[in-house]
Amino acid sequence: MKQVFNFAALLFAGLLLTGCATDKELRKLESAYQAQLGEYAAALKSGEITKAEHDKKVTQLNGRYGRRRAMMERDIYGSGIKSPGRRPTVGRGGRRY
Repeated sequence: MKQVFNFAALLFAGLLLTGCATDKELRKLESAYQAQLGEYAAALKSGEITKAEHDKKVTQLNGRYGRRRAMMERDIYGSGIKSPGRRPTVGRGGRRY
């Protein structure tokens, strides 16, 4: 019985450490994203880039960040809901047999 408890405790500790490590990676990604946004805002404020350039850079950053975060979350939490495949559609008009 003690061996089973030790195994369960070891398994739980491993899962907990894995979860903490992956949360750390997500926090690191978020921190880098916030830092980059700050750099873009500072460049805009100092006149190094125009508003249009700023908006373009922020849009690109948001896309990269969103894709990377989604990929990391899939790796951490799995794909989630499975795709139901194609659903039958209701036809408009036509013959009924």
